[in-house]
Amino acid sequence: MRDHEPSVLSHYSDGGIAERILDALGKAGKDPDNLTVDDLAPLDEFHTRGRAATRELAEFAGFGPGMNILDVGSGLGGPARYLASAHGCQMTGLELVPEFRDVAEMLSQRCGLASKTSFRRGSALEMPFDDLTFDGAWTIQAQMNIADKEGFYSEIFRVLKPGGRFVFQDIFIGNGESLDYPVPWAGDASISFLGDPQLIREMLSPIGFRELKWRDVSGETIEYGKQNRPAPNAPTPILGMHVLFGEEIFQRRANSGKALREGKIVFIQGLFEKPA
Repeated sequence: MRDHEPSVLSHYSDGGIAERILDALGKAGKDPDNLTVDDLAPLDEFHTRGRAATRELAEFAGFGPGMNILDVGSGLGGPARYLASAHGCQMTGLELVPEFRDVAEMLSQRCGLASKTSFRRGSALEMPFDDLTFDGAWTIQAQMNIADKEGFYSEIFRVLKPGGRFVFQDIFIGNGESLDYPVPWAGDASISFLGDPQLIREMLSPIGFRELKWRDVSGETIEYGKQNRPAPNAPTPILGMHVLFGEEIFQRRANSGKALREGKIVFIQGLFEKPA
């Protein structure tokens, strides 16, 4: 990933995100100094299916009160804050994009969750944590920008304690047909590194992980898209991903949705354990 970091950084961040978020929250009638995780959900959970997927993964993983959990590719911190508030976890986020990390800290302070969440800037291929640090780890749609899959999953394994669980939701290669760009995670193919789901599944065992659950949620994701499709000519909502990434996000999402419906990509959730 190191060779592609500058391109990944420029893809996700162009400055001014904090100001745009606070302005949009004010226009939506929220008090920016007294926010809740639900106030922020339309903005800080920008993975596919948003809060619904976060809630589903949390139940899938079985993370509970007092557990020390690492969120790899934590973005603006939405999933971390949800796990902290709803499941009582102590959360650490690792994020490559400095602006995302800074905004995540700011939003946690405004939600009263600064003591339950912390965010570090760093690479997922060289995590700034000691071995055997965390009770659990999760990642939501991060590997698509990481070429070195073995290095990525090996680092997660390294920082987990024995018995620790690793849960993910990710986008993987489907039928092998080419994507239409741009998509949410890449403007072109130069920073898109979708893994093959079967190869990833086979890779995790030699690294040391034991598989607990593996499920394809592509069908659920397609159905979610149908149920949440905006009505024709509906006004753009005040809060949404366009606040972060501009109007182009609508085309990016349309391209990824089309790719999913055509089988070019699949959505997989997995749960693995580092044996005790």
